[in-house]
Amino acid sequence: MSTCRPSRRALRSNPLRRRSDVVEAWAALLLGVLAVLVAPAAGALSGWAAHGEAREHARAQHAARHPVRAQLIEDAPEYVPAASGVQNNPTYPVTVRWTGREGRTITALAPVEAGFVRGDAATVWLDGRGDVTTAPWSGDDVWSHTLAAGFLVTAATAGLAVISRLVLHGILDRRRLAAWEREWNRVGPEWGSRRP
Repeated sequence: MSTCRPSRRALRSNPLRRRSDVVEAWAALLLGVLAVLVAPAAGALSGWAAHGEAREHARAQHAARHPVRAQLIEDAPEYVPAASGVQNNPTYPVTVRWTGREGRTITALAPVEAGFVRGDAATVWLDGRGDVTTAPWSGDDVWSHTLAAGFLVTAATAGLAVISRLVLHGILDRRRLAAWEREWNRVGPEWGSRRP
């Protein structure tokens, strides 16, 4: 036996309409609106907020870090394309040296792009104490953060609506089947006792 799925008819007057059909139909409508309209709006608002935070984070990094030109003392590993085909610029820790503000030579490990060889010049980022750090966020990093935040909130909100719909449907189906069984237990014996 299959259960009846509520439809637009569940919202109209119908002698076979059950209260659970009306509840499920309204819930499906509201959760559908949540998944289709509210989820993208929530994602857009979240992305907008994340964009502002990411821009502030990038500004703070740019203010706290400064670049120096350093010379590689050893070769960086060669670039190996990723199996996924995604092109990126991997960096590897390589020993480099540069002249500090006081005029003394400083040697340290710094992230350098693949393929650089000994003697090449590379940009190294230093924090306020003069320690090697990563490059500050670029505009691409800000947008990646923005889009990731917006997508995650959209997907989570839509997913929550779909899961809620499925859970509600399961609960109401169990209640409908239990009511049907109770009714059958009440009426079934009368049908069995009737003989032509």
